[in-house]
Amino acid sequence: MQKLKVLELFGGIGACSTALKRLNINYEIVDYVEIDKYAVKSFNAIHNTNFEPQDISKWDKDVEVDLIMHGSPCQDFSLAGKQLGGDEGSGTRSSLMYETIRIVEKLKPKYVIWENVKNLLSKTHKHNFDNYLKTLEELGYTNYYQILNARDYGIPQNRERVFTISILNNSKYFKFPVKQELKLKLKDMLDNEVEEKYYLSEKLIKNLQFNKNGNCNPSGKGINGKVHNTEIAPTLTTNKGEGPKIDVTRLYGIFDKENKNHQGGSVYDQEGLSPTLTDMQGGYRQPCIEIKNLTKQGYLEAHDGDGVYISNIDKKRGTVQKEMIPTLKTSPDIGVVTKEIIIGSTQKHAAVSENGIVPTLTSSMGTGGGHVPMHNYDLRIRKLTPKECWKLMGFNEEEFEKAARINSNAQLYKQAGNSIVVNVLQAIFKNLLMKEGKIMEKKDEVKIISYETNLMIDLEKLLKQEPDLFNDLVKDYPVEPNTKIIIEVKA
Repeated sequence: MQKLKVLELFGGIGACSTALKRLNINYEIVDYVEIDKYAVKSFNAIHNTNFEPQDISKWDKDVEVDLIMHGSPCQDFSLAGKQLGGDEGSGTRSSLMYETIRIVEKLKPKYVIWENVKNLLSKTHKHNFDNYLKTLEELGYTNYYQILNARDYGIPQNRERVFTISILNNSKYFKFPVKQELKLKLKDMLDNEVEEKYYLSEKLIKNLQFNKNGNCNPSGKGINGKVHNTEIAPTLTTNKGEGPKIDVTRLYGIFDKENKNHQGGSVYDQEGLSPTLTDMQGGYRQPCIEIKNLTKQGYLEAHDGDGVYISNIDKKRGTVQKEMIPTLKTSPDIGVVTKEIIIGSTQKHAAVSENGIVPTLTSSMGTGGGHVPMHNYDLRIRKLTPKECWKLMGFNEEEFEKAARINSNAQLYKQAGNSIVVNVLQAIFKNLLMKEGKIMEKKDEVKIISYETNLMIDLEKLLKQEPDLFNDLVKDYPVEPNTKIIIEVKA
């Protein structure tokens, strides 16, 4: 099979090449254009190449290309930036999109894919986007664009980007990939062991909090000032009439079918095993942290496993994302809420696992004091590690480690934030380039053209009158039943 010749402009760490590799598409990197020397180092390490940094404004080579992928700089379109825009000749970083147009005009690849921030479609910047589409149409391309979110393609990150797919001579119909159910949670992507340096100090956490002494707080103190949690037992006491009524025998898995007087109405399963320890009194306040949020309410509740912004939160909405992270930036301003469960007993700092297992209970418990196992449930906030950021952009640990050996953490954060989510590109490439694992080519007898010209054909009618033509059409293009499209039947 002939190789797909790829030119990566503003190539970063190579999300395009990585996506093609994941799909086992036979491709060749004709050239890679990136001015950031540190990103180039990472790209070479990951893809086993030997490219040098290149300035796109000076790039002018005669090469044969099938696909151009470009994620031109978004800083001047982004809401997080200074809104300088990308007008041609303005000299802004985002105006480099016009360098891509120059290269497309010269090389005329079959496909051009452009990724950029959602704000490109805002009233302020849409004239540049419209100019891009118009220019490519004049060069013979048909454009398809849509806002895609990484969370809809397998990554727990709320990252919206506009993707534009341009196809030369309308040689293929394109349909954007359908949304997928998100099965991974942020906690599934986190490292098992994280250095203390990534954790925020109590002072910094308090700066993020809306209500520093409210009902919703890191220690989970709710009703009567007690710690209540659905999975961990409250303090176990030896005094019959005091404290939470939890049967200590449950910790040993003892099952007494005849005993009708379990404290707190303890319930065991039929095998005599104790269920997860629970406060049987009912009524608890799940531990959380009230994170400031630019809304009328003023805060959002952050629980274990939620992603949070940790900088400039007074200016942000959506400062908390449930079981996922907000959009990764180029600096570590994203954190995650994690729980720390400590046993306050003779076993100093003995940890309780998430399944509710406590340290060994001893005969000394009856003496009270420090011998009584008590748990302290605190929520903490820490920064994401560089590896976690890379994983949340769709790169695997092996790819990260190759880059980490030759780059600082600061560069690794920047490279992740500047990249494109690999999973989203995979979904796009499946629809654009593949059908049952093969490069998909257009049938000569059918050409889909613009909606403003030629003949409107009802697919249902076409099925009855021209079944062979209909079968060829739906075989090569993912069209919906009863969809009206415009086609031109070649003689």
